[in-house]
Amino acid sequence: MKRVAAYVALVLALLGGVAWLAYRQGRAAAEARHAQELLDRIEAGRKLEAERFRIARERDALLRRMEEDAYADPVVVRQCLGPGRVRRLNALR
Repeated sequence: MKRVAAYVALVLALLGGVAWLAYRQGRAAAEARHAQELLDRIEAGRKLEAERFRIARERDALLRRMEEDAYADPVVVRQCLGPGRVRRLNALR
C-alpha cells in the first residue's frame, strides 16, 4: 500500500512538473506573440506616418505650383499700378 501511495505521489509530482513547464512555455510563447504584435503595430504606424508625410509633401508642392501659376500671369488691368510705379511710391515713404 505504501508503494502505491509513493508511486501515486511520484506520478503527481511528475505531472505537476510537466504542467509547470508547459505553463512556462505557454507564457513565453504568449509574451513573444504579444511582443511581435506590438512590433507589427509600430511598423504599421511608421508606414502610415511616412505615407502621411509623403502626401503632405505632394500637397505642399501642388499648392506651391498653383501659387506660382497664379502669380506667373501678369496683371493686365489698367487700374493696377505697374511694379516700377509701386517701387517709386514705396520709395516715397
